[in-house]
Amino acid sequence: MIFLKAGIVGVGGRARNHILTLLKLSDRYRLVAVCDVDAARAKDVAEETGAKPYLDLEKMVNEEKLDACLIAVQAEGHHILAKALAEKGIHILTETPIAITVACADQMIESAKENGIFLEVSENVPRWPHERLKQKIVAANVLGRIEEFYLSYVSGSYHGMAAIRSILKTEAEGVMGEFPPQDSIVERAEIQFAGGVKGTYEFNRERGNYWEITGTNGALRGDELYLFKDEKRLKIEIEKEVAGEPRVLGARISTEPEIFFQNPLEGYPFIDYDEVAVADAWLSLYNAVTESKPLSYGAENARKDVEMLMAIRDSALRDSLKVRLPLKTVTEHEKLIHAEFAKVYGSDPLELGLQHLKVRYTLPERLRSLMYYGRIL
Repeated sequence: MIFLKAGIVGVGGRARNHILTLLKLSDRYRLVAVCDVDAARAKDVAEETGAKPYLDLEKMVNEEKLDACLIAVQAEGHHILAKALAEKGIHILTETPIAITVACADQMIESAKENGIFLEVSENVPRWPHERLKQKIVAANVLGRIEEFYLSYVSGSYHGMAAIRSILKTEAEGVMGEFPPQDSIVERAEIQFAGGVKGTYEFNRERGNYWEITGTNGALRGDELYLFKDEKRLKIEIEKEVAGEPRVLGARISTEPEIFFQNPLEGYPFIDYDEVAVADAWLSLYNAVTESKPLSYGAENARKDVEMLMAIRDSALRDSLKVRLPLKTVTEHEKLIHAEFAKVYGSDPLELGLQHLKVRYTLPERLRSLMYYGRIL
């Protein structure tokens, strides 16, 4: 078995989840180095894992012969660190969103191509076993012809875009967005997908993270399947086996015949569905590097998730004018994000220098608001 030497940049809360999963993939990865501008945090993680701690990314990549590296700093630093890693020939797994704007994502993708490295994105939602099962249900034509969808997502709307796109297996062609009065709904859009499927997206605090897919024969509503003809309501179940320890086996639903998604990683002791998704991202990168297999999600998909949000907010800023996809130019919303980045960090986000590698990326409040809500709240 080939082992890949891995590093991690940014060892905060999200990185800790990756570390727990990565250590269970010890037949494929060795975590050899961690880097964080917080010396105490880097030291603590190093002591827990046996990895070598670094405070400086340049020093880490110059001293360690890394095969792969996770970027787990705040999102405004993703494209900066990705460029530095790619130029060293290090394959990349980055946390979500891939970048704060499409322009920043494009810079990452171009750096990966120029340097011949793989760029995977840890987009978890479409990798969850129950979401994989939804994808199988739609692909099996259980719902009939898909007619519409509804999506609410409040903890990173790009995740919701990834979920819907992965189920529909098609791409958005146009959006009409708006910023409603500031109550429970922060933003809203009507989205037209190829093939005539239309739907509504909302950042709806009352609905939370929830989506529906409706066809001529039935509907997926949250984690339940409604079959119109038989007036049946079936629940998607996560399958777990407890034999001394819990383990995710997959997800199933009691249709006739039954539809089941089997977790291809069931041989590992992953105890919840999000851990399965994180592991899938790492295995995707591993298989690409060692066997030249296609990435299971990849940068282009993650870019499209961000692109849909940029288009929605561009439309909202232009009095709900319809915006067609794919985008051809940098949107006004992206320009606002770039300008806010420049205020915080002192330079245009697309004009990078070595000094950007030493910055503590914290996603300050105004930048966070623009990224997550589309406007300053």
